[in-house]
Amino acid sequence: MKKIRSLALVFLLSFPTHALELPDLGEVSRVTLSESNEDRVGREIMRQIRDSTEYLDDPVLTEYLNALGDRLAAASPEPGRQFELFPVRDASINAFALPGGYIGVHTGLIAAARNESELAGVLAHEIAHVTQKHIARIVDAQKSSGLASLVGLAIAILAARSSPEAAQAAIVTTQALSIQNQLDFTREHEREADRTGLQILSSAGFAPQGMGTFFERLQAQGRVYENNAPAYLRTHPLTFERIADIQNRLSSLPYRQFSDSPEFPLLRARVQAAAGEARDAIHEFETRVREQPSAAAWYGLSQARLRAGEMDLAGIALETAIGLSPPLPLFDLARAELALARGQAAEAVKLSSAALDKNSAYRPLAYLHVKALLRDQKARLALDFINQRQRIWTSDATLFALKAQAHQALGQAAESYLAQAEAYALVDRTGAAIDQLQMAQRQGKADFYTLSIIDARMRELRQRQQEETRKEQKP
Repeated sequence: MKKIRSLALVFLLSFPTHALELPDLGEVSRVTLSESNEDRVGREIMRQIRDSTEYLDDPVLTEYLNALGDRLAAASPEPGRQFELFPVRDASINAFALPGGYIGVHTGLIAAARNESELAGVLAHEIAHVTQKHIARIVDAQKSSGLASLVGLAIAILAARSSPEAAQAAIVTTQALSIQNQLDFTREHEREADRTGLQILSSAGFAPQGMGTFFERLQAQGRVYENNAPAYLRTHPLTFERIADIQNRLSSLPYRQFSDSPEFPLLRARVQAAAGEARDAIHEFETRVREQPSAAAWYGLSQARLRAGEMDLAGIALETAIGLSPPLPLFDLARAELALARGQAAEAVKLSSAALDKNSAYRPLAYLHVKALLRDQKARLALDFINQRQRIWTSDATLFALKAQAHQALGQAAESYLAQAEAYALVDRTGAAIDQLQMAQRQGKADFYTLSIIDARMRELRQRQQEETRKEQKP
């Protein structure tokens, strides 16, 4: 079992079972898992996900998914709740919700969605799992409270679905109670998430029919491939009753046409161009531009050729795509990325700087601009730019990691270690952050102000580490 499936897909909230009438699942306030505990469990699981090879660190996809998620969350029963969506490098069609509002989205889901409402429908379903407190209800049924036992229980639940042998080991290790009862307990969550997800999808302005068409297509695929059904069917089983319930609810909603955002087909092409072998992706998109020469097809071809190192051909395809689309920051980013890939750092700085004048809030451009400045040996300018952006993006781990590189390039070792420590702390790698601060202390070459900050952060993080250990050991 891959690491991300054993440690990340641990709170997939649906299991194979027959559909029943939607019961009264109780007031959400009656569950025992507090929001702070739920958040702590989620952060611990996310720490392990980020360390896995399947975690996809793609700022473009992350920016898009979170913009989409914010729109859906604003229309949810808890509009003030924060969600963090992240892409997972996995060709299977799937998505999953974790404690604390984290939602993983497989690249295979993005590639398979035919329109934005279909993708939004799946995400609305996952957001509903969180807002309806399904995770807390699962934990409440097991009467678990310690952080370690919650994470262990989550792993055991997944193991029970994935491998009976692994399940036995997980159950013994974590002393999880009756896994089969756990599966039975969650069988109604899917229908409640369908109902709430449809409400979210419609209220957010998407075509609610997107959820129905996507689920129906997956169900048809499941009948065709049987034992090799899409992963979403194995983790979110679709019974005829569930499909009928969705269709009945859709019949009471007005039909709505929704035009995809210009970004959606481009992001879909970006994912498809990154899958498999570069030559196969080139061949696929060459066929598309011959048959239907859209901006997305040409952008996908550009991305595939960039993977293959065909810079000139990638540039031609990119400019063709730009000519077929309205202006988008994604294209400005692609131009700067191509210049950087060609070794033209100064040109990349020029392009990204001009693009930021028009799209200052687009984080992928900001990250690329810093990388271009560092490649162009302009570390001081990179540091000034980062400091300016950090007044707005105060908790951006990527900016802190880039800041560490800028300080390193300027020969400021202690400041570099401090910045890297902050990057680690923001993604809950407290031990690694402390290690960085210890190295900063050993440098001893920073000014008094910087050394004072290092000492203060060391005390804070050690206190956090002790608190984390105490909570993990709490029965």
